[in-house]
Amino acid sequence: MEQIEFLNALKQLSKKAEIQGNSLSKEEVQAFFGGFSLQEEQLSLVYDYLSAQKIRVLGHEPGANQEGQKDGNEESPNKESPKEEAASYTREELHFLQSYQRDLRAFAQMEAEALEELLQRVEQGDALAKSQATEQFLSHVLEQAKDLHGRGLPLEDLVQEGNVGLMLCLETLGLREDGIPAVRYVQQEIRQAMEEALEEDVNMRQKGNEIADRVNRLSDSIQLLTEEMERQVTPEELSAFLDMSVEEIQDILKLAGDGVELADGKGTLPKIL
Repeated sequence: MEQIEFLNALKQLSKKAEIQGNSLSKEEVQAFFGGFSLQEEQLSLVYDYLSAQKIRVLGHEPGANQEGQKDGNEESPNKESPKEEAASYTREELHFLQSYQRDLRAFAQMEAEALEELLQRVEQGDALAKSQATEQFLSHVLEQAKDLHGRGLPLEDLVQEGNVGLMLCLETLGLREDGIPAVRYVQQEIRQAMEEALEEDVNMRQKGNEIADRVNRLSDSIQLLTEEMERQVTPEELSAFLDMSVEEIQDILKLAGDGVELADGKGTLPKIL
């Protein structure tokens, strides 16, 4: 399965659920991923991922907590105070954070040794262990998202990327390098998924800024030549003035949308501030 296609499918499914009031049936999920030939345990991970995103999957209940776990209501000694959180996040992010933390209390946390044993079962193909491991690392996903918050992506998007990274790395536990403990591998993959999403976001914004600069340059040139010639400028005249091909000018016009007309009527150009 191609990871990029799988990630895109998950995002599309999340949008479908949002339209339906954050609710999906198991049959809808199975039909949506019909082209990926997912096994039942893999579908179970998808259900758990959707549940973590506050999307109800009708007919699926998250895995029950194991006995012998620590009380999930215990507060972390390094937890930010409510005032610090309120100052750091937008209103929407704070609402998401509080709701997510409340849901996490349902999942009691294992000791380190028990968690390693759980991941050994995951590596052996235990479907129930995968579901339980997903629950165990949800709090780590949130902590990493909070640590990376403020670098471009909203908190909820970071959590979503981390949860996808968690799902994928549980499928590749057996492929990790020798000597890397399973817990460390999962933690590294969660962090990497978020960092890659942040990098992609930066690249997208840089590309957007470059396009805006080119549009503004073209718009200013159109205005200047129009004033000098006292008529609408042609693409050929712009090409000579800017030392830019007519095809490139027309491509920018297509990206820009409506605004300033050219003499041949082939496109229009607004100025992007």
